[in-house]
Amino acid sequence: MKRLLLISIIVVGVAALYPLQRWMDATAPHEVISEESLYFSSGQTIKRMSLGLDAIVADIYWIRAVQYFGNKVLDSGQSAAMNNTGKLKMQLLAPLLDIIVELDPQHISAYRFGAIFLPERDLPAAIALLERGIKANPNQWRLYQDLGYIYWQSDDYAKAAEWYERGSAIPGVPYWMHDMVGFMQIKGGSRETAWAIYSQYAESEDPKIRAQAIGRLQQLRALNDLDIINALLAEYKKETGRCAENLRHLAVRLHAAKLDLNKDGLPVDPEGFAYVLDPTICKADISRESPIPR
Repeated sequence: MKRLLLISIIVVGVAALYPLQRWMDATAPHEVISEESLYFSSGQTIKRMSLGLDAIVADIYWIRAVQYFGNKVLDSGQSAAMNNTGKLKMQLLAPLLDIIVELDPQHISAYRFGAIFLPERDLPAAIALLERGIKANPNQWRLYQDLGYIYWQSDDYAKAAEWYERGSAIPGVPYWMHDMVGFMQIKGGSRETAWAIYSQYAESEDPKIRAQAIGRLQQLRALNDLDIINALLAEYKKETGRCAENLRHLAVRLHAAKLDLNKDGLPVDPEGFAYVLDPTICKADISRESPIPR
């Protein structure tokens, strides 16, 4: 009896999809949209009309969203690479994704699709979508990663570090999520904070986290060295009217600044590779041969 009742419910539910689909076809946008200003029903309205089949209707709208995106790309003649689609007009992409996650808050693919393709055309919508996804799925660390990346690409390193840090607290996240917290501090210019973070990670029991932290501490030390070297180069140029021919000319000053020098009198990074001088801009940098990130 229970089995018959269950089958009856499924049949009735599937049958209900037909009028629902027709209603969606009547209200949802069709392709070849010139102004992209059609009336768009809210997710809450569609949710009420879905007769409890929210996940199924969300999947239908997910297919619509992918088709909408794909048709836009095909019509443009471009590839689907992120750097090729930013200028395409897709005003309905954000509303479509909003409807999907309203119907199914655990639709991770919709959040991540938006994280990739929304920022260049609607940054606030992309951020709002990811924040909504994190609220509904607090243990999905990849959503924190996506939101941190969006802020990173927007040069908001403080916000990026905040979201990477929140995501790194989730059990089982990959070790590099911890690294990104300090790396954002390096990118944002807060080296003291980055040093404190990596000094703590350098004592981790996880060998991957520990090795990554040690490498970042070396990078921080190299960046501090370069600040000193480039300040001395600027001082030398101001005194002589020209850039130093090589860093050996600054050996006495570099030694006085307590930088490590090799037997040739050249300043070296924590891995022992000599810093290189670019005379065209009169600045020093980490050697490309060095394993320390530049």
